Amino acid sequence: MSKKQILSALAYLSILFAPFIFPLIIWIVCRDEPFIRHHAAVALWLHLIPLLLWIAAIIFLGIGGLFTSHLQYFGAGMIIILGLILLTSLVIFIYNLYKGIKLLVN
Repeated sequence: MSKKQILSALAYLSILFAPFIFPLIIWIVCRDEPFIRHHAAVALWLHLIPLLLWIAAIIFLGIGGLFTSHLQYFGAGMIIILGLILLTSLVIFIYNLYKGIKLLVN
């Protein structure tokens, strides 16, 4: 197993121990390795997407709750949206594990 494979796999698997930070460190440190840099950038974005979705949902929930007059419909809609975000986060988490293991096995 090469250094490229190990560092690239760790960038994806860091979702278990240091999301955002570890792929960013790998991306900054490995400037002369395009393979590692590519996988670190992809892993960083895959770690950031669920966070950005949750932040957007919380902002929407706060602003929408202030200006709606039908709280029952708004609440039901937000439960559906939060469920979809949770499902998306779970799929991205599993995909990170898959990519990390796939890089280690190859």
